[in-house]
Amino acid sequence: MPSTVVIRRRARARSRSPPGEFGSARRTRPRLEEESGRGGQDGREGMVSSLPDDMLVEVFKRLSPLTDIVRCAAVCRRWRLLISGAGCLSAPPPHFGFFRNYCPSPLPPFVPTAGVGLDLDPGVLSVSRACGAVLVDCRSRRLLLRELGAGSARELKLLVCNPLGKTSVRLPSRYIAGHKVACCALVLGENAAFRVVVVLFAAAPDHFDILVYSSVASAWEAATGALKKSMNPRQGPSVVIGDVVYKLQTEDNYIMAVDVNKMTLSAVPLPNIGMLLFAGNHWIGKTATGRLCLFALREQLNLVVWVLEEPGKWVVPLAVNLRGLMNPATVGDLSHMKLSAKISDQLRGCKLVSFGGFCEGTGALFFVMADWVVVLNMTTWRMERLWRNTDESTPLGDVFPLEMMAWPPSRGNLVKKA
Repeated sequence: MPSTVVIRRRARARSRSPPGEFGSARRTRPRLEEESGRGGQDGREGMVSSLPDDMLVEVFKRLSPLTDIVRCAAVCRRWRLLISGAGCLSAPPPHFGFFRNYCPSPLPPFVPTAGVGLDLDPGVLSVSRACGAVLVDCRSRRLLLRELGAGSARELKLLVCNPLGKTSVRLPSRYIAGHKVACCALVLGENAAFRVVVVLFAAAPDHFDILVYSSVASAWEAATGALKKSMNPRQGPSVVIGDVVYKLQTEDNYIMAVDVNKMTLSAVPLPNIGMLLFAGNHWIGKTATGRLCLFALREQLNLVVWVLEEPGKWVVPLAVNLRGLMNPATVGDLSHMKLSAKISDQLRGCKLVSFGGFCEGTGALFFVMADWVVVLNMTTWRMERLWRNTDESTPLGDVFPLEMMAWPPSRGNLVKKA
């Protein structure tokens, strides 16, 4: 039966005021009520629930995958099953966006490339704006930050942040005076568990310290060992394969390997790349099968990939020219711009190309081309420019990509609250 609308008027008290004056009884407006099987808000919910599955899927098709469909999947079990089983729903982009370190900013700013802002909240992180923090690692949608400020050279203050859940964990600080931080990496475990690995170099005598923090034990473990020679920490990316953290020592000919369980330190020699190494022209990552790989940019924008098949054995499975992957429809004017990976070519009017990051969750490579951040899908070999830096006072450096949640969403990885 169709719903009917009934106007009910509440009986008004007779005024006791003298003629010509306002009565003290409160006047009420007519109230509209929808009479249905349940009435009011429950009735509207019942009408939506009565829609057949195919009509609900058609509604879901017209929603944004990021902001709306995920929220709909958290409404009830029926909607969750519909969304997780509907292969016709449009998939979101592979990344929410990326963070980047920007010194004048108290916290690393987030660049949304999928329309969802995930800026860090100083209140959630409990970081003073006068101090700020820098991003040192990013993995599986969680961030590892180092707090700055007075005394940061003597004391190591780290935080692990979940920008999607708006939560953070502050680790117990460590006194590091007389040491240089060579590596800070985040190793994730099951559910919300994590470990943080820190490698310190020290002199007189030359030695290293390995610090491992466990969120399960809420405590640090420490181990030390001797260095054969004095070592200087280098900037470079890190990648986690199993229980081993690999850290590229930029401008050196080796990759640092830290076994988190055994708390040992070793070195993996680089292959014969045949070129001068400097920050930005080589990077590390891992394959879909979990093998360590090395990327290098040679002249004429040739991307060469080495894979560590076994200890001491590097193989070159592929080499591709990036210029041939530049489709004007996805990279715009970069397709005909003079680009080079050699710093000296800037004197000839070329714009510099360098590595910007690697996403372990999606296997995508990020580049900085001129003033653009560009992503390369290593599976489809599709290259796409994401964001342009228009502020010349803040040059682009490393980017820390934040991958999208698994799609379509399942009951195990859905957010419970909108």
